[in-house]
Amino acid sequence: MEKMNNIDHPQHRIRESLAAKLILSIAALVLLGGGISWYLLISTGRDHLLKAAIEDAASYSDLVRKSTRYSMITFHRDAIQRTIEEIASRKEIDRIRIFDSKGKVFYASRRGELGSVADKKSIACAGCHKYAGGLPSIVDGGDQWSIGERRGERVLTFIAPFYNEPSCFAAECHVHPADQKVLGVLETDFSLSTVDGTIRKQTRDITLFAAVFMALIAAVLYAILNRFVLTPVSLISKGMRKVTTGDLGQRVSVASGDEMGQLADTFNTMTKELSSSRDKMADWTKALEEGIAKKTEELKRSQDKLIQAEKLASLGRLTADVAHEIRNPLTAVGGFARRLFKIAAQPKEKEYAEIMLEEVDRLEKILRDVLTFSRDTRSRLEKHDLREVADEALQIYGTLFTEQSVKLEVHTEGELLPVLIDKDQVRQAVRNLLNNAVDAMPEGGTLTLTLGEEEMQNVLYMYLRVSDTGPGILIEDLPLIFEPFFTTKKTGHGTGLGLSITRKIMEEHGGLIRAENVKGGGSSFALYFPYQSEEDSLEMKCWEFMKCGRDNDASLKCPAYPNFGRVCWAVAGTFCEGKVQGTFAQKYEDCQKCEFYNKHRRSS
Repeated sequence: MEKMNNIDHPQHRIRESLAAKLILSIAALVLLGGGISWYLLISTGRDHLLKAAIEDAASYSDLVRKSTRYSMITFHRDAIQRTIEEIASRKEIDRIRIFDSKGKVFYASRRGELGSVADKKSIACAGCHKYAGGLPSIVDGGDQWSIGERRGERVLTFIAPFYNEPSCFAAECHVHPADQKVLGVLETDFSLSTVDGTIRKQTRDITLFAAVFMALIAAVLYAILNRFVLTPVSLISKGMRKVTTGDLGQRVSVASGDEMGQLADTFNTMTKELSSSRDKMADWTKALEEGIAKKTEELKRSQDKLIQAEKLASLGRLTADVAHEIRNPLTAVGGFARRLFKIAAQPKEKEYAEIMLEEVDRLEKILRDVLTFSRDTRSRLEKHDLREVADEALQIYGTLFTEQSVKLEVHTEGELLPVLIDKDQVRQAVRNLLNNAVDAMPEGGTLTLTLGEEEMQNVLYMYLRVSDTGPGILIEDLPLIFEPFFTTKKTGHGTGLGLSITRKIMEEHGGLIRAENVKGGGSSFALYFPYQSEEDSLEMKCWEFMKCGRDNDASLKCPAYPNFGRVCWAVAGTFCEGKVQGTFAQKYEDCQKCEFYNKHRRSS
């Protein structure tokens, strides 16, 4: 409560208000400057008026001396008295007295003062006796004056000496000694009531003028200050308060090119940048949330794949063990079935024996596929042209194509370069695709085998594509066709492992397999093999650049080692369409963050 009272206190509000501080400062400066000017004007005016009064007094005194000089030389006392009385009749002259050298009033405008003697401490005697305050001595040639008060008014007393001139000490009427310097003193009293009235009027006028002038100056200064400082500051202050509430679209309009205008422009630039930064932050937040959601989904898919891989690995081990256990009794059953077929005498017996042989053959084929899928294949990669593999596979299927009324078309697109493959494994993968294509066209059709090149992720691939004109693959089945034991064929016409084995072979080669429906009917399966040129094979390998340790530790499996050092991101990195298998690719989670990838991308 006490804190709130302090905030509401006027003194606190003044301390917190720029406008109040500036107004008080201006008022203080105006009062100080006006006060000094007022004092100087009044003081100067008063001094000028007093100086003028003293000059008038000196002029009157000189007039008296000159008017009475001849009468004094001729010693006409009546003429001197009349002259003094006539001059003293002026309004501004209070009285005139002439003292002789002994201080006796010899002439006076007031006849009652004739014959009186002046006090030696008075200003009239100070010129000769030097009693009063160290004023300049009239004996030394200086006039004296003083200001006193009489009957409530100020009176200026002016003292002028009568010097002993030759015409005086040589006159016959009243000869003075030649060594007497001053014969007498003229004392003239001047009333300063008129001067004081003028001073009072001047003081009043100057005071009024100063007050009006200071008020006008203060008003003009305040108007200028309010127009060019307080109003812009107030606008900026209001804008800042709105900004603190979150309104970053606030703009201040100050149409000037001075510091206030620059401050307003800076404020507008600041709010614009803050608004832009907030929008960017919002976009970053949204992108981050989307990225997190995407990463979460990817992690979930990876986890699902890992779980699936573990299941398949367990299933593979189990099926391999089971296949080995089944294979021996199945061989025995097959042997006995063939013997029964040979010794059978009745048609029914031969028919049953023949059925047994067919089922044994089918089971043996299933066992071969299971063992092939579950076996840890060791690939021996050598440079081969895919055309050789295609020609060898097509020679085997020539008779089958004729029997099934399948028309064969072979196309080559672009330059076909040799790639690193295991010829036997690739031949098996191609046979699997050819078998599926023939099975998809039981009534006959066109089988197209296309060889060519295609660039993906800065890597050149050689591909082999097998297309048919069959019914195609259901959209919902496309994501499942590479899963083990998934098949769209009738029961007894396939094991569901052909495409799974083909994908496994392609992953062992660092390549990929793609399946899609062909526009107009049919399906297409393409095998992509990464191309490694002779120049690329001579360059530094990824495991040498990244120092992952794969060249010294065989347990660190990576399909890029030791053949695909430059195209590691397509074979084992995050751009490969199989599982991410590279050590640093798994660490970075993005090949674009890899120095080795960026180095070769810039050079390519």
